[in-house]
Amino acid sequence: MNDKIAIIGAGPLASILAHRIPTSVRKVIIGRPKAAAVALADEVGGIASDQASAVRGCRVVFLAVPTPDVAQALADIRPHLSPEALVVNTAVDVPTADLADDRLHVGAAKIIGHPQELEQGARAVVVLDHVGPADAELLTALLADLGPVIRGDERTVEAAARALSEVLAGARDELRRRLAEAGLPADVVPAAIAAAAPGVLRAMALSEDNAAERGIRRHAGAGETAASRVSH
Repeated sequence: MNDKIAIIGAGPLASILAHRIPTSVRKVIIGRPKAAAVALADEVGGIASDQASAVRGCRVVFLAVPTPDVAQALADIRPHLSPEALVVNTAVDVPTADLADDRLHVGAAKIIGHPQELEQGARAVVVLDHVGPADAELLTALLADLGPVIRGDERTVEAAARALSEVLAGARDELRRRLAEAGLPADVVPAAIAAAAPGVLRAMALSEDNAAERGIRRHAGAGETAASRVSH
């Protein structure tokens, strides 16, 4: 793949994209302060800039900035975009229709996944919207290393984020209560949840409920629970 792409931003999402997009793709990292863009570009073998004009000649431009900065970032790069450029909105809570117009091609590639987990190599789900077949094929090739890439309604991602937040908040509260009842001191309960819960949930998500429980017991060792080891 010889297309040149740009990533606007140098934060966690920009870093995830820069590291997961194939190394064969030429990458331009555009962010401020420039030092952050330089550091990320050095990690992925890309070019760094703090100038919006650096998007010139890029086939795909990913907006990977915080939600409040999306509109301004788009306004900054707009005069410099190539006619065939595809701008990709990654902000979960920014409707793509609010960004596009007749002279600006904006698609959506929104990620269901936690940034900290993704930075450690976990897989996500990417939902593409507002793209035609050719652009969908291009984005799928660029983002395949993140996990399954599907076409759908971008609102699905916001709904999924809300569902995950609400359900897991309830599960966290219940875990706190149950672990306290099991005898763990209150000050180590958060550490126990953080250490054990992600792996258990991941295994259960893959329909390995029994394997999840066995994994905790095997890791903890005979006569111990995972929680009790955290408190040592």
